[in-house]
Amino acid sequence: TSGDKTVQRFWKVIATFDAAQQAQLLRFVTSCQRPPPLGFEALNPKFCLQRVGGGDEKLPTAATCFNTLKLSSYSSSAVMKKKLLMSISSGAGFDLS
Repeated sequence: TSGDKTVQRFWKVIATFDAAQQAQLLRFVTSCQRPPPLGFEALNPKFCLQRVGGGDEKLPTAATCFNTLKLSSYSSSAVMKKKLLMSISSGAGFDLS
């Protein structure tokens, strides 16, 4: 939900990303480099954050066919940002779990 600490932290971290990093995140989660022509409201399935275990050691993964980003509950925004940047820069993200 939007009141969840991890969700709030995620949106604050994403707000610090430049346009290129935001595009990398979009590609990482959806496998598309550009947002849908009609905006994110038209994204199908909807963009989703899923909390997973693993703490600060686990990198984010994505299920691109479901537009789902799987995030641990990181201990700080700095850790979340570092892990997100590592993941989106790697060119990977596909996860069957």
